[in-house]
Amino acid sequence: MIDVKEETNSYLSNFARFENESAHDGHAWLHRLRKAALKRFTELGFPLTRNEDWKFTNVAPIAKIPFRSVASEDKSGVTAEVLKRAVVAIQDSVQLVFINGRYAPELSLRPPLPHGVILTSLAAALHAHPDLVEPHLARYAAYQDHAFTALNTAFIEDGAFVFVPAGVVVELPIHLMFVTTSAGEGTVSHPRNLIIAGTESRASIVETYTGLEEDVYFTNAVTEVLADDRAKIDHYKLQRESTEAFHVATLQVRQQQRSTFSSGYLGFGGALVRNEVRATLDGEQCECTLNGLYMAGGRQHMDNHTVIDHAKPHCASHELYKGILDGHAHGVFNGKIFVHQDAQKTDAKQT
Repeated sequence: MIDVKEETNSYLSNFARFENESAHDGHAWLHRLRKAALKRFTELGFPLTRNEDWKFTNVAPIAKIPFRSVASEDKSGVTAEVLKRAVVAIQDSVQLVFINGRYAPELSLRPPLPHGVILTSLAAALHAHPDLVEPHLARYAAYQDHAFTALNTAFIEDGAFVFVPAGVVVELPIHLMFVTTSAGEGTVSHPRNLIIAGTESRASIVETYTGLEEDVYFTNAVTEVLADDRAKIDHYKLQRESTEAFHVATLQVRQQQRSTFSSGYLGFGGALVRNEVRATLDGEQCECTLNGLYMAGGRQHMDNHTVIDHAKPHCASHELYKGILDGHAHGVFNGKIFVHQDAQKTDAKQT
Protein backbone atom coordinates (compact mmCIF):
# COMPACT_ATOMS: atom_id res chain seq x y z
CA MET A 1 0.00 0.00 0.00
CA ILE A 2 1.32 3.43 -0.97
CA ASP A 3 1.14 6.04 1.79
CA VAL A 4 0.00 9.14 -0.15
CA LYS A 5 1.30 11.68 2.35
CA GLU A 6 4.66 10.04 2.95
CA GLU A 7 5.40 9.28 -0.68
CA THR A 8 4.59 12.82 -1.89
CA ASN A 9 6.71 14.62 0.72
CA SER A 10 9.86 14.73 -1.43
CA TYR A 11 7.89 16.31 -4.29
CA LEU A 12 6.41 18.90 -1.93
CA SER A 13 9.93 19.83 -0.84
CA ASN A 14 11.15 19.96 -4.43
CA PHE A 15 8.17 22.12 -5.37
CA ALA A 16 8.80 24.61 -2.56
CA ARG A 17 12.36 25.14 -3.80
CA PHE A 18 11.24 25.24 -7.42
CA GLU A 19 8.56 27.88 -6.82
CA ASN A 20 10.94 29.98 -4.73
CA GLU A 21 13.49 30.01 -7.56
CA SER A 22 10.88 30.99 -10.17
CA ALA A 23 8.82 33.38 -8.04
CA HIS A 24 9.81 36.48 -10.03
CA ASP A 25 9.43 35.21 -13.60
CA GLY A 26 6.30 37.29 -14.16
CA HIS A 27 3.96 34.42 -15.07
CA ALA A 28 1.17 34.65 -12.49
CA TRP A 29 -1.10 32.34 -14.54
CA LEU A 30 1.62 29.69 -14.68
CA HIS A 31 2.18 29.82 -10.93
CA ARG A 32 -1.55 29.35 -10.36
CA LEU A 33 -1.53 26.40 -12.75
CA ARG A 34 1.44 24.78 -11.03
CA LYS A 35 -0.06 25.15 -7.56
CA ALA A 36 -3.42 23.77 -8.68
CA ALA A 37 -1.70 20.79 -10.29
CA LEU A 38 0.39 20.07 -7.19
CA LYS A 39 -2.72 20.22 -5.02
CA ARG A 40 -4.42 17.75 -7.32
CA PHE A 41 -1.39 15.45 -7.29
CA THR A 42 -1.37 15.35 -3.48
CA GLU A 43 -5.10 14.56 -3.53
CA LEU A 44 -4.75 11.77 -6.07
CA GLY A 45 -1.47 10.32 -4.84
CA PHE A 46 0.32 7.70 -6.87
CA PRO A 47 -2.12 5.36 -8.67
CA LEU A 48 -2.81 2.02 -7.04
CA THR A 49 -3.41 -1.32 -8.74
CA ARG A 50 -7.06 -1.19 -7.69
CA ASN A 51 -7.36 1.61 -10.26
CA GLU A 52 -8.56 -0.20 -13.39
CA ASP A 53 -6.15 1.72 -15.65
CA TRP A 54 -3.21 0.64 -13.46
CA LYS A 55 -4.39 -2.86 -12.62
CA PHE A 56 -1.28 -4.57 -13.97
CA THR A 57 1.34 -1.91 -13.15
CA ASN A 58 2.52 -1.32 -9.60
CA VAL A 59 4.23 2.08 -9.31
CA ALA A 60 5.39 1.52 -5.72
CA PRO A 61 9.06 1.34 -6.89
CA ILE A 62 8.68 4.92 -8.21
CA ALA A 63 6.75 6.19 -5.21
CA LYS A 64 9.17 4.94 -2.56
CA ILE A 65 12.29 6.66 -3.96
CA PRO A 66 12.78 10.32 -2.93
CA PHE A 67 13.88 11.55 -6.36
CA ARG A 68 15.51 14.97 -6.41
CA SER A 69 15.42 17.63 -9.12
CA VAL A 70 18.65 18.40 -10.97
CA ALA A 71 20.17 21.88 -10.68
CA SER A 72 19.37 23.95 -13.75
CA GLU A 73 23.02 24.53 -14.58
CA ASP A 74 23.99 20.85 -14.31
CA LYS A 75 24.72 19.53 -17.80
CA SER A 76 27.24 17.03 -16.37
CA GLY A 77 29.84 17.73 -19.02
CA VAL A 78 27.85 16.31 -21.93
CA THR A 79 29.62 17.02 -25.21
CA ALA A 80 28.60 16.63 -28.84
CA GLU A 81 30.82 13.55 -29.07
CA VAL A 82 29.17 11.93 -26.03
CA LEU A 83 25.76 12.74 -27.47
CA LYS A 84 26.69 11.23 -30.83
CA ARG A 85 27.54 7.91 -29.17
CA ALA A 86 24.40 7.84 -27.02
CA VAL A 87 21.60 8.97 -29.33
CA VAL A 88 20.43 7.61 -32.66
CA ALA A 89 21.10 10.40 -35.14
CA ILE A 90 18.63 11.44 -37.81
CA GLN A 91 20.36 12.81 -40.88
CA ASP A 92 19.15 16.11 -42.30
CA SER A 93 17.05 16.98 -39.28
CA VAL A 94 16.53 19.81 -36.83
CA GLN A 95 17.75 18.81 -33.36
CA LEU A 96 16.78 20.27 -30.01
CA VAL A 97 18.72 18.68 -27.16
CA PHE A 98 17.61 18.63 -23.52
CA ILE A 99 19.91 17.48 -20.73
CA ASN A 100 18.12 16.42 -17.55
CA GLY A 101 14.98 18.07 -18.88
CA ARG A 102 16.53 21.45 -19.72
CA TYR A 103 17.42 22.92 -23.09
CA ALA A 104 21.06 22.71 -24.18
CA PRO A 105 21.44 25.19 -27.10
CA GLU A 106 25.16 24.46 -27.47
CA LEU A 107 24.32 20.84 -28.38
CA SER A 108 21.35 21.60 -30.61
CA LEU A 109 21.30 21.92 -34.38
CA ARG A 110 18.91 24.43 -35.92
CA PRO A 111 19.21 24.92 -39.70
CA PRO A 112 17.01 27.56 -41.37
CA LEU A 113 13.29 26.81 -41.21
CA PRO A 114 10.31 28.17 -43.19
CA HIS A 115 9.15 31.67 -42.30
CA GLY A 116 7.00 31.80 -39.19
CA VAL A 117 8.03 28.47 -37.72
CA ILE A 118 8.98 28.74 -34.05
CA LEU A 119 11.21 26.01 -32.66
CA THR A 120 12.62 26.72 -29.23
CA SER A 121 12.52 25.65 -25.61
CA LEU A 122 9.30 26.00 -23.67
CA ALA A 123 11.12 28.16 -21.11
CA ALA A 124 12.13 30.60 -23.86
CA ALA A 125 8.66 30.52 -25.44
CA LEU A 126 7.04 31.42 -22.13
CA HIS A 127 8.97 34.70 -22.22
CA ALA A 128 9.05 35.42 -25.95
CA HIS A 129 5.67 34.04 -27.08
CA PRO A 130 3.29 33.93 -24.09
CA ASP A 131 0.36 34.74 -26.41
CA LEU A 132 0.96 31.42 -28.20
CA VAL A 133 1.75 29.34 -25.13
CA GLU A 134 -0.88 30.34 -22.58
CA PRO A 135 -3.99 29.44 -24.65
CA HIS A 136 -2.70 25.90 -25.20
CA LEU A 137 -0.44 24.81 -22.32
CA ALA A 138 -2.21 22.29 -20.07
CA ARG A 139 -5.43 22.66 -22.11
CA TYR A 140 -5.29 19.19 -23.67
CA ALA A 141 -3.42 16.96 -21.20
CA ALA A 142 -5.82 17.29 -18.28
CA TYR A 143 -4.16 16.84 -14.91
CA GLN A 144 -7.36 16.54 -12.88
CA ASP A 145 -7.66 12.76 -13.26
CA HIS A 146 -4.09 11.68 -13.96
CA ALA A 147 -1.55 11.80 -11.14
CA PHE A 148 1.62 11.74 -13.23
CA THR A 149 0.28 14.43 -15.56
CA ALA A 150 -0.57 16.52 -12.49
CA LEU A 151 2.97 16.02 -11.18
CA ASN A 152 4.48 17.06 -14.50
CA THR A 153 2.20 20.11 -14.68
CA ALA A 154 3.23 21.18 -11.18
CA PHE A 155 6.86 21.24 -12.32
CA ILE A 156 6.38 22.80 -15.77
CA GLU A 157 9.62 24.58 -16.60
CA ASP A 158 11.21 23.42 -19.82
CA GLY A 159 10.80 21.17 -22.83
CA ALA A 160 10.20 21.82 -26.51
CA PHE A 161 7.89 24.37 -28.10
CA VAL A 162 7.02 23.82 -31.76
CA PHE A 163 4.74 26.20 -33.67
CA VAL A 164 4.04 25.66 -37.37
CA PRO A 165 1.91 28.43 -38.92
CA ALA A 166 -1.05 27.81 -41.20
CA GLY A 167 -0.14 26.49 -44.63
CA VAL A 168 3.53 25.87 -43.80
CA VAL A 169 5.25 22.55 -44.51
CA VAL A 170 8.39 21.71 -42.52
CA GLU A 171 10.33 19.28 -44.70
CA LEU A 172 13.05 18.43 -42.18
CA PRO A 173 12.18 16.10 -39.29
CA ILE A 174 12.22 17.87 -35.91
CA HIS A 175 14.18 15.71 -33.47
CA LEU A 176 13.65 16.37 -29.76
CA MET A 177 16.37 14.60 -27.79
CA PHE A 178 16.01 14.11 -24.02
CA VAL A 179 19.14 12.83 -22.31
CA THR A 180 19.52 12.01 -18.63
CA THR A 181 22.93 12.03 -16.94
CA SER A 182 21.96 10.91 -13.44
CA ALA A 183 25.18 9.73 -11.79
CA GLY A 184 23.47 7.24 -9.47
CA GLU A 185 21.81 10.07 -7.55
CA GLY A 186 18.14 9.28 -8.13
CA THR A 187 17.13 12.36 -10.13
CA VAL A 188 13.81 13.28 -11.69
CA SER A 189 12.96 15.42 -14.73
CA HIS A 190 9.59 16.59 -16.00
CA PRO A 191 9.92 17.50 -19.70
CA ARG A 192 6.89 19.34 -21.06
CA ASN A 193 6.44 19.69 -24.82
CA LEU A 194 3.86 21.76 -26.67
CA ILE A 195 3.36 21.26 -30.42
CA ILE A 196 0.93 23.45 -32.38
CA ALA A 197 0.28 22.78 -36.06
CA GLY A 198 -1.79 25.45 -37.82
CA THR A 199 -4.41 24.96 -40.53
CA GLU A 200 -3.11 22.94 -43.49
CA SER A 201 0.39 22.74 -42.01
CA ARG A 202 2.60 19.66 -41.98
CA ALA A 203 5.48 18.45 -39.79
CA SER A 204 7.26 15.33 -38.55
CA ILE A 205 8.29 15.17 -34.89
CA VAL A 206 10.65 12.64 -33.30
CA GLU A 207 11.06 12.33 -29.52
CA THR A 208 14.02 10.35 -28.19
CA TYR A 209 14.57 9.53 -24.50
CA THR A 210 17.85 7.98 -23.38
CA GLY A 211 20.23 7.77 -20.45
CA LEU A 212 24.01 8.01 -20.50
CA GLU A 213 24.52 5.61 -17.59
CA GLU A 214 22.71 2.50 -16.38
CA ASP A 215 21.44 4.35 -13.30
CA VAL A 216 18.21 4.79 -11.42
CA TYR A 217 16.36 7.96 -12.42
CA PHE A 218 12.81 9.01 -13.25
CA THR A 219 11.57 10.69 -16.42
CA ASN A 220 8.01 12.00 -16.21
CA ALA A 221 7.17 13.54 -19.59
CA VAL A 222 4.07 15.11 -21.14
CA THR A 223 3.65 16.16 -24.78
CA GLU A 224 0.59 18.11 -25.94
CA VAL A 225 -0.23 18.29 -29.65
CA LEU A 226 -2.83 20.42 -31.42
CA ALA A 227 -3.49 19.57 -35.05
CA ASP A 228 -5.65 22.32 -36.52
CA ASP A 229 -7.98 21.93 -39.52
CA ARG A 230 -6.43 19.79 -42.29
CA ALA A 231 -3.05 19.71 -40.54
CA LYS A 232 -0.89 16.59 -40.83
CA ILE A 233 1.49 15.50 -38.06
CA ASP A 234 3.64 12.39 -38.04
CA HIS A 235 4.96 11.71 -34.55
CA TYR A 236 7.60 9.14 -33.61
CA LYS A 237 9.00 8.21 -30.21
CA LEU A 238 12.08 6.17 -29.36
CA GLN A 239 12.43 5.18 -25.70
CA ARG A 240 15.92 3.90 -24.79
CA GLU A 241 16.18 4.78 -21.10
CA SER A 242 18.57 3.06 -18.70
CA THR A 243 17.34 -0.42 -17.82
CA GLU A 244 17.37 0.76 -14.18
CA ALA A 245 15.27 3.86 -14.89
CA PHE A 246 11.59 4.68 -14.64
CA HIS A 247 9.79 6.27 -17.58
CA VAL A 248 6.23 7.58 -17.46
CA ALA A 249 5.01 9.62 -20.43
CA THR A 250 1.76 10.92 -21.85
CA LEU A 251 1.22 12.05 -25.44
CA GLN A 252 -2.06 13.97 -25.64
CA VAL A 253 -3.39 14.90 -29.09
CA ARG A 254 -6.30 17.15 -30.04
CA GLN A 255 -7.35 16.95 -33.70
CA GLN A 256 -9.52 19.45 -35.50
CA GLN A 257 -11.53 18.96 -38.70
CA ARG A 258 -9.93 16.83 -41.47
CA SER A 259 -6.60 16.66 -39.65
CA THR A 260 -4.35 13.61 -39.80
CA PHE A 261 -2.19 12.33 -36.97
CA SER A 262 0.03 9.25 -36.86
CA SER A 263 2.09 7.93 -33.95
CA GLY A 264 4.91 5.39 -34.12
CA TYR A 265 6.40 4.18 -30.82
CA LEU A 266 9.50 2.05 -30.21
CA GLY A 267 10.22 1.08 -26.59
CA PHE A 268 13.33 -0.79 -25.48
CA GLY A 269 14.70 0.65 -22.20
CA GLY A 270 13.49 1.28 -18.68
CA ALA A 271 12.93 -0.91 -15.63
CA LEU A 272 9.32 0.26 -15.35
CA VAL A 273 7.74 2.04 -18.31
CA ARG A 274 4.27 3.50 -18.78
CA ASN A 275 3.65 4.94 -22.24
CA GLU A 276 0.28 6.62 -22.75
CA VAL A 277 -1.10 7.97 -26.04
CA ARG A 278 -4.44 9.75 -25.91
CA ALA A 279 -6.07 11.24 -29.00
CA THR A 280 -9.29 13.26 -29.19
CA LEU A 281 -10.80 13.50 -32.67
CA ASP A 282 -12.58 16.80 -32.14
CA GLY A 283 -13.53 17.54 -35.73
CA GLU A 284 -15.26 15.67 -38.51
CA GLN A 285 -13.27 13.58 -41.01
CA CYS A 286 -10.17 13.27 -38.85
CA GLU A 287 -7.84 10.30 -39.20
CA CYS A 288 -5.69 8.91 -36.40
CA THR A 289 -3.19 6.04 -36.50
CA LEU A 290 -1.41 4.66 -33.43
CA ASN A 291 1.31 2.05 -33.93
CA GLY A 292 3.80 0.68 -31.43
CA LEU A 293 6.48 -1.96 -30.88
CA TYR A 294 8.07 -2.72 -27.51
CA MET A 295 10.79 -5.20 -26.55
CA ALA A 296 11.60 -6.16 -22.96
CA GLY A 297 13.90 -8.65 -21.26
CA GLY A 298 15.11 -9.55 -17.80
CA ARG A 299 12.65 -8.10 -15.30
CA GLN A 300 11.57 -5.07 -17.33
CA HIS A 301 7.93 -4.01 -17.14
CA MET A 302 6.40 -2.13 -20.08
CA ASP A 303 2.85 -0.81 -19.98
CA ASN A 304 1.28 0.74 -23.10
CA HIS A 305 -2.02 2.53 -22.64
CA THR A 306 -3.90 4.13 -25.53
CA VAL A 307 -7.19 6.01 -25.80
CA ILE A 308 -8.83 7.23 -29.02
CA ASP A 309 -11.87 9.41 -28.44
CA HIS A 310 -14.16 9.87 -31.46
CA ALA A 311 -15.74 13.10 -30.21
CA LYS A 312 -17.08 13.98 -33.67
CA PRO A 313 -18.58 11.82 -36.47
CA HIS A 314 -17.14 10.65 -39.81
CA CYS A 315 -13.66 9.95 -38.40
CA ALA A 316 -11.30 7.01 -38.88
CA SER A 317 -8.84 5.47 -36.44
CA HIS A 318 -6.39 2.59 -36.79
CA GLU A 319 -4.18 0.94 -34.19
CA LEU A 320 -1.53 -1.79 -34.06
CA TYR A 321 0.71 -2.58 -31.07
CA LYS A 322 3.08 -5.55 -30.77
CA GLY A 323 5.39 -6.68 -27.98
CA ILE A 324 8.34 -9.06 -27.70
CA LEU A 325 9.17 -10.34 -24.20
CA ASP A 326 12.09 -12.39 -22.90
CA GLY A 327 13.12 -13.72 -19.50
CA HIS A 328 10.84 -12.55 -16.68
CA ALA A 329 9.74 -9.39 -18.49
CA HIS A 330 6.15 -8.19 -18.39
CA GLY A 331 4.19 -6.39 -21.06
CA VAL A 332 0.82 -4.67 -20.78
CA PHE A 333 -1.36 -3.26 -23.52
CA ASN A 334 -4.63 -1.48 -22.78
CA GLY A 335 -6.28 0.14 -25.79
CA LYS A 336 -9.65 1.87 -25.74
CA ILE A 337 -11.70 3.52 -28.49
CA PHE A 338 -14.66 5.66 -27.46
CA VAL A 339 -17.38 6.61 -29.91
CA HIS A 340 -19.88 9.19 -28.70
CA GLN A 341 -23.56 8.68 -29.39
CA ASP A 342 -23.60 11.57 -31.87
CA ALA A 343 -20.45 10.26 -33.59
CA GLN A 344 -21.61 6.80 -34.61
CA LYS A 345 -20.62 7.07 -38.27
CA THR A 346 -16.97 6.17 -37.84
CA ASP A 347 -14.40 3.72 -39.10
CA ALA A 348 -12.48 2.61 -36.01
CA LYS A 349 -10.10 -0.31 -36.33
CA GLN A 350 -8.05 -1.75 -33.52
CA THR A 351 -5.62 -4.63 -33.46
